[in-house]
Amino acid sequence: MFRGNAATLEFLQLELDHRLAAALIREQVFTPTSHPKLQCVMLTSPSGSSFSSSTIEPGFLQLMFDIAPGAAVRSISRLTFDEPIPRLLSLLGKHAFLQVLSLPDQRLVVWEALTLIKSLPLLSDLRGKAPKLHPMPESLEFDDLVGYVHTTYSPMATRFRCCHIDEDKEDYVADSVVPFLLLALACPNFDYVAVPLNHRGRFAEQLWKEINKPMFEVFAPRLRRLIPCELKHN
Repeated sequence: MFRGNAATLEFLQLELDHRLAAALIREQVFTPTSHPKLQCVMLTSPSGSSFSSSTIEPGFLQLMFDIAPGAAVRSISRLTFDEPIPRLLSLLGKHAFLQVLSLPDQRLVVWEALTLIKSLPLLSDLRGKAPKLHPMPESLEFDDLVGYVHTTYSPMATRFRCCHIDEDKEDYVADSVVPFLLLALACPNFDYVAVPLNHRGRFAEQLWKEINKPMFEVFAPRLRRLIPCELKHN
């Protein structure tokens, strides 16, 4: 089914279970050079199920990232990565042409998100659960966050523009405000967060609250771009 169109396949939406994953690995259907025109890859587990990378056929994680390393769009859903984050980031970092990445079941710490964005120079859109602030790097204090981001990550990712939150839990959305502000400090063109409609008001209020604190106020003109236009104060 796959080998007959390897030279022309441009879009792949694949529901992977253990049996299919094992067959694809065994038959070496996908290699980094096997499908040169594949631009959009959407992988998921069967409807109603969800599994973690540690329970999948050995080699499955590598398989997922061997499929079309030149693809511009990649979505991986109903799969939780138990692999060490550096391993996951190293695999994703090989996809230099990636522009849109969707990990709807993965909640990244903001430091992981920053490392991921830095490794993908063309990435413009990251989709998933709201990022979290903790755990923070060892010995880093909250009041030193801005300086740490500037020293470690900024400036970078001029293509990165937006994040989409793929969850509907108000507390998580509200708690993601500081991580998003840190992303905005590091990524000069990041100016849009897609928040579920019923949480946009609280999200905007939290943004105003944090932006006006001493830690962020010097950057307020730029950070206010994250606030939805219709919710901005006069």
